[in-house]
Formats: sequence, C-alpha cells, structure tokens
Amino acid sequence: MNESVNFKKQRELGTILTDIFKFIRLNWKPLFGMIFKIAGPALLIMLGAYVFYMQSIVGGLGMLDSVGSFSNFSTNMVLAFIVLLLAGVVYYALLNGVVLHYIKSHINNNGTVVKEEVFAGVKNDFWKLIGTSFLVGLIVAVGSMFCVIPGIYLGVVLSVAYAVVVFEGKEVSDTISHCFNLVKDEWWITFATFLVVFLLYYFIMIIFQVPQYIYFFINALTMSQEVSADPSSMFDWVYITLTTIGMVFQYLLYSIIVICTAFVYFNLNEKKHFTGTMETIESIGK
Repeated sequence: MNESVNFKKQRELGTILTDIFKFIRLNWKPLFGMIFKIAGPALLIMLGAYVFYMQSIVGGLGMLDSVGSFSNFSTNMVLAFIVLLLAGVVYYALLNGVVLHYIKSHINNNGTVVKEEVFAGVKNDFWKLIGTSFLVGLIVAVGSMFCVIPGIYLGVVLSVAYAVVVFEGKEVSDTISHCFNLVKDEWWITFATFLVVFLLYYFIMIIFQVPQYIYFFINALTMSQEVSADPSSMFDWVYITLTTIGMVFQYLLYSIIVICTAFVYFNLNEKKHFTGTMETIESIGK
C-alpha cells in the first residue's frame, strides 16, 4: 500500500501548507501524467490561442495606420481572445476535475489511485465542472464590478465549489449555497490560507518566467534603436517561445491551488460535520 495523506481532518494553516507539498512529493508523477492526458488538449488549444493572440498584436503594431489592416488586426485579436478564454475555462475545469478526482481515488483506496476511477469521474462530472466554472466566474465578476471587496469575498466563498461538486456530487445550483454554508464563520482563515498559498504559487511561477524577463531586458538594451522604429521587434519568436514555456509551468503549477482547495474543503467540512471523525470512530468499532 502506498503512503497516504489523511485529508479528512482539521488542519491549521501551517499543516495545510506542509501536507500540500507532501502530497505533491508523493504523487507528482502519476498526477501530472493524468493532467497531461486529460487536460492536455485544452492546454494546447489555450497556448495556441495565446501565440495567435500575441502574433496578432505584434503584427498589428506595424500597420495601425491602415484602416483595413487595423480592422483585420482587431478581428484576429478578438477571435484569439475568445478562443483563449473558452479554452481557459475548459482547461481549469478539467484541471480541477483531474486533481480532485485523483484525491478522491486516493482517499477511497487508502493511498492507491485507480486511474480508471479518475478518468470516469472527470467524464461524468465534465458538464457540472464546466457549469461551475462559468457560474463561479460570472458571480465573482459581477461582485468585482460593484467593488473589489465583494469580488474577493465571493471568490473566497466559492473557492471550494469544485471540491463540493467532486466530493459530494452536488448539482451546480446546490453547490453555490453549500459553499456559503461551509465557509460561514470561517471566511478569514479560508482567506488567509488561500492568500499564503497564492503567494507561494506566485513566487514559484516567477522562477519559471525569469528567462523571458531576462531576454526582454537584454533586447531592450541592445536593440533600443530598432525598438524605437518598430516596437514589434521586441516580441520575436524567441520571446513568444519563452513566454509560452513559462505559461505551461504556470498552468500546471496551478495544481497547487487545486490541492489547497481540497484540504480547505475537508478542513471546513470536518469543522461543520465531523465526517472524518465519525468515519474513524466507526472503523475502530469494526
């Protein structure tokens, strides 16, 4: 039997951080393998749309003086942005589905993950995950339009929405109300947990983006005259390639956030319902 991580218990912030990286250390190879197989196509479409979007911007910088060219430039940029947005929604839905169903299989089988369970779980929950992505995004966006603070509040509350869908099998409409019940009276500790994890994620992500920053500044120093004449020369194929590689790591490393949502969900669920405690007591009785 593989070494397992007990998700169903209450944790402090420090313990959550420790167990996130413990889980990654024990499972990174099979986990990322499944992410590539299931969410990889959406990731490739998203990266392709990003490259097309960047090329549209770069190509448009040199032809803004032409009305027809500017029209084509705007159309291409909008089209690429729409594809990028839709592919992003699908990718993050699949990423959450893969990681959370992986954790679900890990829990159900005492540390052993059954690949068929993960694939079947993501397939069965696909449309619920997509619906959750759109609904959560819409609610947070509307909240942010009125003021940043409501957007942050709603973002924290709905951060466990994917976990509710996967671990409890609730429909999208029921998921939203259940998130409010879980986070009630625990908003600040949930916010603090995600803030710390997001900062760690950001600093790790920056490491993989250093090459593109270095290349950008070297270009800016060595090609100052060319850049003044043609700003698009800053964004050559090398820069776009380095940026794309950095994005691959950025999107894959987002798994850290998803794993954090699982720990936060079980922590909140244990405080509200003592599910893990009751299961432990029952197992002792047996």
